Amino acid sequence: MSHKIMGQRVLSRSKPMWHGLGTIMPADENITASEAMARTAGDLEVKTVPVSCEIDGVQTPISNHQAVVRMPTADTPKAEVFGIVGKDWKAESYVDLARGLDKLSEKYKVETAGVLENGKLAFLSMRGEDWDVVGDEMQSYFIANLSLKPRTGHRIIHSPVRVVCWNTNTAAKDQASISLSIPHNADAKQQLGIAGTLIEKFHQAQAKTKETCEAFAKRTVTTEEAERIFKAAFPEPTMPRKIQQLRDAVGGDEAFTVFTKNLDPNAMAEIATAQARFEQLMEKRIALREEARTRYTGFSPSHLGGTAWAAYNAVTEVADWREGKAPGMSTVWGPRAGEKSRAFAEALSIVSN
Repeated sequence: MSHKIMGQRVLSRSKPMWHGLGTIMPADENITASEAMARTAGDLEVKTVPVSCEIDGVQTPISNHQAVVRMPTADTPKAEVFGIVGKDWKAESYVDLARGLDKLSEKYKVETAGVLENGKLAFLSMRGEDWDVVGDEMQSYFIANLSLKPRTGHRIIHSPVRVVCWNTNTAAKDQASISLSIPHNADAKQQLGIAGTLIEKFHQAQAKTKETCEAFAKRTVTTEEAERIFKAAFPEPTMPRKIQQLRDAVGGDEAFTVFTKNLDPNAMAEIATAQARFEQLMEKRIALREEARTRYTGFSPSHLGGTAWAAYNAVTEVADWREGKAPGMSTVWGPRAGEKSRAFAEALSIVSN
């Protein structure tokens, strides 16, 4: 994600972030969420400005829309348009938005803060209580993504980290410990401020996550059940619609092969390309499942081997640490988080039955 950092606008506790970017704060320094944002985004100014279109050489105002513009800064002297929004969209400063999290940051220490995508996004991570899953040490974080990007809301999630391998655990979307989505409107800052009163809920969220993870650790799974978790994380890809429609029309693989051989060369080439991409993606999913199986069998009986916890964390290891991660791909928010979320949901389904 280092290429998405806006200049040197990142703050971290005790040690530098990606590629030594940004500023390090002392391990024992107490800093509020708004103070952290002030250090990284205090000079950022985002405005909404009128928009118009040219019709027959005449500029005509568009009264019900406006542009979201980040004004020039010392390190980024060129203004940038973030997008077009409706007339009710309100621009806030990241410092004001983060002020709603100050109460939370008094209990949960700010660990990192920064600005991404030339000012469109900002983030804060706060350290929760440490705990363990049947002796497996965990650290707990609350991560806030603040947004001034049109059609992207603010979110706060609870994300535990397994210390032994630094896996980022991700709950199923419908089982998320904390998920706060806030629209961009006149009440956005007020709604975000509610998060400052949620300390007890956050504490309950950690307890719920711990309880679920311990249930995973105590539940022995069969080979078939572990396989269900791997397949949920890395499902079969969807067959291209054109190929599926042809298969349905002609019936069966053999008939499909005969039919495609009688198509014109261009149509055959198009289908062959789509089929090759599908098969390549299928091979990749199969390989990911195999990698997860290998990691799963690496858990010894004394380290929760053979449990739903081992199967789920085998997926998190594959998601977090395999090669080929695209630049900026997040293991908390992106597609790999989806892999972990699906694995969590399937493990929870198995444990709950």
